[in-house]
Amino acid sequence: DMGFTIGNHTYSHPYLNELNYEDTKSEIVKTNELIESVTGEKPKIFRPSFGIMGDSTQQVLDEEGMIWMNWTYGYDWEEEYMNADSLANIMVNTEFLSDGANLLMHDRQWTSAAIGKIVDGLVAKGYEIVNPNEIQTQGDTQ
Repeated sequence: DMGFTIGNHTYSHPYLNELNYEDTKSEIVKTNELIESVTGEKPKIFRPSFGIMGDSTQQVLDEEGMIWMNWTYGYDWEEEYMNADSLANIMVNTEFLSDGANLLMHDRQWTSAAIGKIVDGLVAKGYEIVNPNEIQTQGDTQ
């Protein structure tokens, strides 16, 4: 209802490189079906658990008409960044920040408390926050 892009991150958060084709397909399709039943839209974007693709992952994504999108960096699961100030500081000042960076953040109290500072800091550095739906990929006709 808030207009966010909802992607697929697998059903049970497995290491996809340890799954065969059938199990990989089940993880992705089951999640797609669940998301579509709630939102009315099938996800188009996939982020693999732990950032790891398996041998069959790309094949399943192709079959599902999805693209995968991984992150450039993220810190909110590391203990030293589990407070708003330190998280905002590292997200804005890390050496990994660059054009096109995809920042990984989770639904956590300290991340929520830091998000305003993170956005303000990135904008102050000249970066633009982009909706994933606006990202063009190879083969896009728009």
